Amino acid sequence: MKSTTTEKKIIHIFTLMQKLYEGEELYPQNERILDELGVNERTLRRYLEDIHRLYGDILVSEKKQKYLHGKKVSVYRVPNKEQDISKTLRFFLEESNELSWILTLINENNPRFLKQLSLSEKEAIEQAIAQDKEVFLFKSNPFENLQDEHERLFSQLKIAVKHHEYRTIIYRYDNEETVESVKCLKLIFTNNNWYLAIETANEELRLLRIAFIKEVRYSAKTTYQKHVLAKYRYYFESMQNAMSLQGVALKTAVLKASPSIRRYFLKEMKPFFASQKFIEAPSDGSVIFSVDYTQPLEILPFVKQWLPELEILEPKELRILYKTELKKALAQQG
Repeated sequence: MKSTTTEKKIIHIFTLMQKLYEGEELYPQNERILDELGVNERTLRRYLEDIHRLYGDILVSEKKQKYLHGKKVSVYRVPNKEQDISKTLRFFLEESNELSWILTLINENNPRFLKQLSLSEKEAIEQAIAQDKEVFLFKSNPFENLQDEHERLFSQLKIAVKHHEYRTIIYRYDNEETVESVKCLKLIFTNNNWYLAIETANEELRLLRIAFIKEVRYSAKTTYQKHVLAKYRYYFESMQNAMSLQGVALKTAVLKASPSIRRYFLKEMKPFFASQKFIEAPSDGSVIFSVDYTQPLEILPFVKQWLPELEILEPKELRILYKTELKKALAQQG
């Protein structure tokens, strides 16, 4: 009985998955596989892309130099965790002393990585970590928000973002809500937390804090067009923190740092905001600088951190709001 087109595709897909499982690296230009399956390069490429889209969490796609007219090709493979992790950690250990602190950071947050190395590599890295123990101290890092179930959710969302896919998300901030069929746009780390940028069914941009995501489900819709991201390119490039709004006209705050903290706001110092600009250093020892913002929440928490050494000079409405909030806070203290 003659196989149907669908049956042939299923057989071909499972054949390719078997080869991946056995550790073979696959690429569309492989003449041996093309002959074995009896398909053309375009069809094989589509098969591999389908497998990668469905199983991107366990399948790696990378450009590799193959002997095909001297060009690099897209190679698909199942990662060998022991070899891949070993190669990466060895780079930090042998090739980049300036980045050796990453080994300590990895070990503090996920010691099981070292268990996948050979005995000699494990001993070498443990020795390097021991030598750096008195040098580095980490009190905050990105991994802190990705423990237990959120680590699993993070992996699921990474796949959705990478392949421009829809998801339905169960989210609980004040109240639990089900956000149906959202476009997963970008994973963003800001304010010491991970956020997922989404576009809702109403084409509104939202940032969902991953720590408040309870569940991620597949949506009836599958993938969205990549050009959707173009709408938010400027926002992603210019956003300063999770309170930055999209599509809102910028306002400029002029702030004055007192002499006691002036050193942190001098022109040569690293700015606290992407839009921060040095204006002048008056003779009284203070420093005046500006910061753009889309809403007060974007910068007021920062100003409050420096109480009473940071003063809002302009605009007037921001200064009034700041004073109102301070009076309210004082009143609550009795």
